[in-house]
Amino acid sequence: MLKRLRRRMDEAVERRVDARVAVKLEQVLAELEKSQRDYEARLGGTQADFSFIRSEFDRIAPQLAALEQRFEALRAQIDLTDVDPAHALVLARAEHERARLRLEIASHYEERLRRLEDEPRV
Repeated sequence: MLKRLRRRMDEAVERRVDARVAVKLEQVLAELEKSQRDYEARLGGTQADFSFIRSEFDRIAPQLAALEQRFEALRAQIDLTDVDPAHALVLARAEHERARLRLEIASHYEERLRRLEDEPRV
């Protein structure tokens, strides 16, 4: 009799506990599934962003490498560590003169164009 009572009690507790646990377990699984879908959606967006950034990097990298090479060549050409201040001043004045001449030539060219445009056409 005691065994039967104990078995019935175990079955009743098991049914009630299992029902409550099953409901809670379904809720947790549904929340987990929702979180998984959200994670996968965000991951997809992140992968698309990464792919865009990677393609931009691949596009810009050769240009950056060329610029670095040019800067290194210019640095080697204008290595001022062994140059005395008087020589550095001479180099700066020469570069300034070259720039002034280029601007003067551009100014003359623009003036010629203006005069040609202002001439009456026959």
